[in-house]
Amino acid sequence: MKNKTVAYLILVAVVVFLVLLVSRFYSTNPDQWPMFHHDPARTGVSNSPAPSTNQTLWKFNTGGQVGSPIVADGVVYVGSYDHKVYAFKASNGDLLWNYTTSGIVVSRPAVSENRVYVGSEDHNLYCLNSSDGTLVWNYTTGYYVDSDPTVSHGVVYASSEDSKVYALNSSTGAYIWSYRTGEMIMLSSPRISNNIIYVGSLDNKVYALNATSGEPVWNYETGDDIISTPAVEKSTVYVGSLDDTIYALDALEGDLKWSYKTGADVFSSPTVAENVVYVGSQDHNVYALNASTGKILWNYTTQLGVASSPAVANDTVYVGSLDGSLYALEASEGKLKWQFKTSDSLVSSPIVAGNILYTGSNDGKIYALNAASGDLIWSFATGGKVDSSPTVAGGVVYIGSHDGKVYALNASTGMIGFDPELHNNVIWSYATGDMIMFSSPAVANGVVYIGSYDSNLYALNASTGNLLWKFLTDYAVVSSPVVMDGIVYIGSEDGHVYALNAATGELRWNFTTGDMIHVSSPAVAEGVVYIGSNDFNIYALNASNGALIWNYLTDGFVVSSPAVADNKVYVGSYDSRIYALDAHDGALIWNYTTDGAVASTPALAYGTIYVGSGDDKVYAIDASSGKPIWTYLTGDDVVSSPAVAGGIVHVGSCDGKIYAINAATGALLWSYKTDDMIVSSPAIGSGVLYVGSYDHIVYAIGSSPTP
Repeated sequence: MKNKTVAYLILVAVVVFLVLLVSRFYSTNPDQWPMFHHDPARTGVSNSPAPSTNQTLWKFNTGGQVGSPIVADGVVYVGSYDHKVYAFKASNGDLLWNYTTSGIVVSRPAVSENRVYVGSEDHNLYCLNSSDGTLVWNYTTGYYVDSDPTVSHGVVYASSEDSKVYALNSSTGAYIWSYRTGEMIMLSSPRISNNIIYVGSLDNKVYALNATSGEPVWNYETGDDIISTPAVEKSTVYVGSLDDTIYALDALEGDLKWSYKTGADVFSSPTVAENVVYVGSQDHNVYALNASTGKILWNYTTQLGVASSPAVANDTVYVGSLDGSLYALEASEGKLKWQFKTSDSLVSSPIVAGNILYTGSNDGKIYALNAASGDLIWSFATGGKVDSSPTVAGGVVYIGSHDGKVYALNASTGMIGFDPELHNNVIWSYATGDMIMFSSPAVANGVVYIGSYDSNLYALNASTGNLLWKFLTDYAVVSSPVVMDGIVYIGSEDGHVYALNAATGELRWNFTTGDMIHVSSPAVAEGVVYIGSNDFNIYALNASNGALIWNYLTDGFVVSSPAVADNKVYVGSYDSRIYALDAHDGALIWNYTTDGAVASTPALAYGTIYVGSGDDKVYAIDASSGKPIWTYLTGDDVVSSPAVAGGIVHVGSCDGKIYAINAATGALLWSYKTDDMIVSSPAIGSGVLYVGSYDHIVYAIGSSPTP
């Protein structure tokens, strides 16, 4: 692979959402936004009306950076860097289901006939039931599947970084054919038209394959890598290449119709409108080319490269630049109509709905502008950069942010209701029969689960705090519940691990350890429950029936809760150590010694373990090597377990405060004081931070509180 490709890979995190191109379900329905930039011509324009009220409808906090959503039949589907695929109700953001893969989900889901198809960096293409997220089938390729699948006539097509394009039976996942290109297919997604599959490869070629047999129809070699998805309009395939050129190829024969050489790499995806191709280049220019001849009609020079894909509406071309400005240009002559400056680079592709233009910026904000004048209507600050392109469907703006969240906004003013990064409002509180000690809330499907020293596990309505059910054990419940596949797993100081029906609280099974389970909470992964006990052991149990798989003996109480990732179990012990164990057999990989007992549960994010210790510190430790990165000193023991979201580590301390710490640097962002010490661990769900305190209160906080 060329050196230029290596350099480009460094930029993938910046432009990944721009090149996750065609989702294959084009519809003129105003409640659909079925593909990148709306339609095959990449206009970025919807006939959906803009929303008429000013409140945020919903948002959902995943465990990692999120991709671009699609909208189908009133459901928003999106993948996340937390390895999950999510399905939300489009009208209010209610989580319908999520499915966990074993790798980052960059691929944009495709939806067809009650099935969701999506790729993962665990090398698999997944087919899920769109109603409940259950696995229908999966197919394993040879490497990452970051491209978007395409479904047509009972066949799903997907490309993999193993260099192949695959055709599989969409109902069963059965192999039909595959075709190997000369290099990896990094992000280019198959595009089907007239029974021909078009796709680009890092071998510099555009391929046309017979959709039925996989036999090559033609290929065309450009001068460098192709990472964009081809666009097909009428009988022409338009595609950009890292050889600085835009190509127009005959869709049936692959013959070159024309090419146009810009001054630098073409990351931008062409937009075709009224027989004109609009496209940006890293040479700082926006180009308008005759779609039939490739002759330049005009170009407009910005201050930096143009990776954004233009939107065309009302005789105006809208496009963002890495100089941070959004430009509105006359479609016919390229003259500047207006320019709007944000505080950081723009790689998000603008879209237009009604008379409102929406775009995201790497300054972390989503902007709504008057499309005619460029006047600001509203802006909304997320917790991270916004290089995702907004989607408008059914009167709602959907967009992702580097803060790990998917937002659904009612687009008149962009005002937000309760948000952990922006406000300081307690929404509700619920008093249990005794103190809430150590137990951290779990939030799933609109329910908050939490244990109490009164020996009960509680299920509360997440919106109102109303009691749904409670389950009585034989002693205090200071363990934190875990919800997985409709089952709640919890430990009790009576020495048992319990598995309960999440909806009703009905007992499924229990397992007896050799001593009390004082704080340790279950972790569930790949059908195994991991938990610690005061008998010094870490246990691995069969999640279906509670049978013992293995146990590992430490030199102290294990009140820390295991964290499981990448076939490793991370857990702390009262012997002052943090352990990394092999998830399959419990073998030791590494351990790190702090200056106090470790009751806190490790949190894994960004390749880093975040954990508290009885030495009053929060630690950031490299997950692979066990080497320390930074420490933060609080005012007392840290037995609370960190929650990480949007680049922020949230953790409680026995000094009574909740701390928000920069995950990369360890710098304090804010803290909030309750009326007693906090040993409960925060949980973040649907824009609300939930935490318990020794003052007997469960707090639901919709803000970043002021110190």
